Amino acid sequence: MMKAIIGTRIAVLLLLCTTFWLGAPTRNAVADQLPVQEVTVGIPPLAYLAKRIGGEFVKVTTLIPAGQDPHSFEPSPGLVAGLSRSTLYFSLDMPFERTLLARVAAGSGPKIVEAGRGIAKLPMPEHHHDHDQSEEQDHGHGELDPHIWLGPEQLLIIVQRVATGLREQDPARTAFYLANQRQLQHEIEALHSRLGQLLAPLAGRTIYVYHPAFGYFTDAYGLRQQAVEIGGKTPTPRQLINLIERARHDGVRVIFVQPQFDRKSAATVAQAINGKVVPLDPLAEDVIANLTEIATRIHEALGDPVEEPGRTDQRP
Repeated sequence: MMKAIIGTRIAVLLLLCTTFWLGAPTRNAVADQLPVQEVTVGIPPLAYLAKRIGGEFVKVTTLIPAGQDPHSFEPSPGLVAGLSRSTLYFSLDMPFERTLLARVAAGSGPKIVEAGRGIAKLPMPEHHHDHDQSEEQDHGHGELDPHIWLGPEQLLIIVQRVATGLREQDPARTAFYLANQRQLQHEIEALHSRLGQLLAPLAGRTIYVYHPAFGYFTDAYGLRQQAVEIGGKTPTPRQLINLIERARHDGVRVIFVQPQFDRKSAATVAQAINGKVVPLDPLAEDVIANLTEIATRIHEALGDPVEEPGRTDQRP
């Protein structure tokens, strides 16, 4: 009799435990039932990072479309109002963001995450001016380079900041975000190593670009950049002559130009040195693929053509 009672109690207990276990959702099940996070970023490369880390749990809106110059971007009132639908805004402290986020802070808007916090910014490169150029024409001094996503070490910090922002806003999906963060950082570290080997023979060489957007990239691999534009403006005829003479002295045959800018000045220099204009986009969304593209185009311009270094890692 006693054995029967004990057996019945054990059976009931097992049934209750099974019912509880089946009814209690797992951590993944809980996360799947939560709403998707509405995230806004300023530029396409940051959108890529948010999508890679957030996966299907984020919906990313990019303020600056492909091909538009962030330096001249002005947020409309409608765009500012639309930010109220986002839960997070990842900022890189771009010049246009300072005005935008000041408006957002005045009302109800998303939580602002400084994705570039902790990154020591480089000064914008000094420009080679004519001796008679007035001080008022010199807009390059005192400015900091905002193109931090083009440096691999800086990119690792940005990835960490984005992942932390997502985890803090959405802790139920912490394991998912953390796994994607680690995978992405591993890809960047492996890429940095490969590009370092590719560009090491070119250390000390100078690339000519229309707009000096590649300072963090060139700094990472021992290169230098020389801008065609002067203080953010189209060069004067005399400045162009000086630049052409300098390019000839440096043995330059390629001028890199970004699609966001007018290529006329770059084309003038290229024609004068019997060279060519090659597009190079600092704002391409897939920033990892773009770092490979930048390195390959630089190697082709300064060294022997090579096959593009492939990735050894796959996305999750």
